[in-house]
Amino acid sequence: MKIKYLGTAAYEGVPSLFCNCRVCRASRELGGRNLRSRSQALVNDELLIDFNPDTVWHYQKYGFDWEKICGCLITHSHSDHLYVEDIEIAEKELSHEHRVLHFYAAKSGYGMIKPVTDRTHGGAEVTLVKEGERFEVDGKYSVLPLWANHDRATSPVVYSIACGNKKMLYAHDTGVFPEKSWSLLKGEGRFDLISLDCTGCLALGGDWVDGHMSFGTNLKTVERMKREGLADDRTIVVLNHFSHNGGQTYDEMKEAVKNSGTIVSYDGMEIIF
Repeated sequence: MKIKYLGTAAYEGVPSLFCNCRVCRASRELGGRNLRSRSQALVNDELLIDFNPDTVWHYQKYGFDWEKICGCLITHSHSDHLYVEDIEIAEKELSHEHRVLHFYAAKSGYGMIKPVTDRTHGGAEVTLVKEGERFEVDGKYSVLPLWANHDRATSPVVYSIACGNKKMLYAHDTGVFPEKSWSLLKGEGRFDLISLDCTGCLALGGDWVDGHMSFGTNLKTVERMKREGLADDRTIVVLNHFSHNGGQTYDEMKEAVKNSGTIVSYDGMEIIF
């Protein structure tokens, strides 16, 4: 499998719009990997995760092929992960010939997407997914949505995604997993890659455990996953979804965690596993 991180920031982006904090000033000055757009990922060049306001920019920057996109998994309905206004561009008079874009979303996201896909007259479709109920995408991906620790009004989920003999866990936006998710995770077996929310970065004021995670919480989560047989020393652990409010630039995060066995994501990063 392959995952490409199209964007790696939280809602505000880095540097954040309007902001002049130390992290945003330093990120602007340093450029490169310190500049982050809103979080979105692409698996095997064909399974999109989230559809945010930066999707058009990601498409233009990375040039992925929409004819290969077999589905789009929505993690929750906050606007930095689901920007429904742009779904209407799939209407055939606006985007002419293209493959039908199929969205998968839990209750809140589904309720927002369905009226828009109806207006595309077949240009886009949406399927309602439920926590704990496995489904397939394009006959190739086995996907299990699990309860996330985030704003309940947004129907947040994290996804276990399997393709062939490879498996990954995409866990954004969430704090420490609810116990009912841990119970289902035990049946998933070992993950080859785990992508964890690190919105709080180093969280020098104390670990973030609800709504979002920080680095210390990430390490505790990985430790439990190893105890539960869900990860081992071969599992790739990626930290992702960073906020300027966490207090560190990309360069600072990379240096701080360099001996932890984790990878700090950046926009455009690809991992094959």
